Amino acid sequence: MFGASGHAKVVLDIIERQGCFKVDFLVDDDPALKGRRFFGYDVLGGRDELFDYRQKGASAGIVAIGSNSARRKVAGWLIDNGFGLVTAIHPSAVLSRGVVVGDGTVLMAGTVVNADVVIGNNVIVNTGVTIDHDCFIGDGVHIAPGTTLCGTVHVGGNTFIGAGVTVIPNITIGSNVVVGAGATVVRNVPDGVQVMGTPARIVNKN
Repeated sequence: MFGASGHAKVVLDIIERQGCFKVDFLVDDDPALKGRRFFGYDVLGGRDELFDYRQKGASAGIVAIGSNSARRKVAGWLIDNGFGLVTAIHPSAVLSRGVVVGDGTVLMAGTVVNADVVIGNNVIVNTGVTIDHDCFIGDGVHIAPGTTLCGTVHVGGNTFIGAGVTVIPNITIGSNVVVGAGATVVRNVPDGVQVMGTPARIVNKN
């Protein structure tokens, strides 16, 4: 696992409960964490040390970093250097028929994903999120706890949707968007902006 912060604790718990994978060690680019124990696991160092362990059989991992930009960069580095990415789905998550979940994605406790939803790679679907039928979630998105996406919502890549957001049906939210916590999105949102409020309005450009 790449990352040794609070978000990593949640991902570790999911992997342990899921029972499909065994975490051997953690890596993190923060040199102060090298040699420490984190949530019961050894932090072996950063990317340089990871190369050594690939020779010993480490072939796949998951990026446990909340920041979209940092998670995307690390995941890309892992893929470019021959590592696969695993997907972590909490046992309490409910996935309906036709759901597709990409590599490196994390679905946390209490999430509900309804029929024919497509979720891309390296996405975080956080605690208690509801995603209704026929939604599309692009790569690298982070959907914060308690958010509701109604049916046929399209979310572009690398977008962050804050806690407790509601998005009404048939809405498109662009790429690299930030939706502020508690917002109600009732109209389409273009790429690269920040929106907030009820109804959500553009307050800044990224």
